[in-house]
Amino acid sequence: MKLTEVKASTALNPSKLPGLDYALNPYRGCSHGCVYCYSSDVLRMDNWQDWGNFVEVRKNIPVLLAKQKKKISGVIGMGTVTDPYQQAEDKSRITRYCLEQLATSKSSTTVQTKSDLIIRDIDILQRMKNVEVIFTINTMDEIIARKIEPGAPSPQRRLEALRQLSEAGIKTWVFLGPIIPQINDSSDSLKKVVRQVKDAGAGKIMYDRLRLKPNLEERLRMLFGYEKANQIFRLANDKEWYDNISIEMKILCDDAGLGVERAF
Repeated sequence: MKLTEVKASTALNPSKLPGLDYALNPYRGCSHGCVYCYSSDVLRMDNWQDWGNFVEVRKNIPVLLAKQKKKISGVIGMGTVTDPYQQAEDKSRITRYCLEQLATSKSSTTVQTKSDLIIRDIDILQRMKNVEVIFTINTMDEIIARKIEPGAPSPQRRLEALRQLSEAGIKTWVFLGPIIPQINDSSDSLKKVVRQVKDAGAGKIMYDRLRLKPNLEERLRMLFGYEKANQIFRLANDKEWYDNISIEMKILCDDAGLGVERAF
């Protein structure tokens, strides 16, 4: 893993994601190396094969944020492109310093992560007036998770972190995505996620299908082989397949007493 420190020109950027006004990403690059991630496309990287092998620590982000937060209000999304609690955060603490700034901000904050490192910052999160934490959990199968999210903490570790945050009074919910055809789309797989995140205290689930991007397609071929990958591509674009997933998610979440929402 190549780790470098860089200077950013701004902390907050306007966000086009539904429900978010600004995006805050303390890092560029991500050590989780998730096979389905299309951040390399978002960042317009030519060397997309390096995704998961480098992380740039944007060291001056907290200082920039201290200035920018006075001029804006709205909803700030932390971790829209790369995970704010990836491995580098354990030592750099850039995300924690940003939360300290946001704790005295007029804005609301949404933090999305796959890491249980976030429980380190429960003390700050409890001081924040308008904050919610989203955990990405798309399977409870450790073998599948390790294959498609090789550098991320296990689903069980995320589940335990979700439980601790919920018990601390912090609003939590789960992003179940992407749902990948023939990988984590079975009824049993979806049911296990719904039941366990409900038991851990999540308030709702937002789910999303696999969204195919040029670089993503090539990574899936490298991981699963051409025949399997082509089956995934065909179903991922199939409206009937996704409509059936939506029906199933509605039934499962209604039965569990969880709110459910289909992603944009």
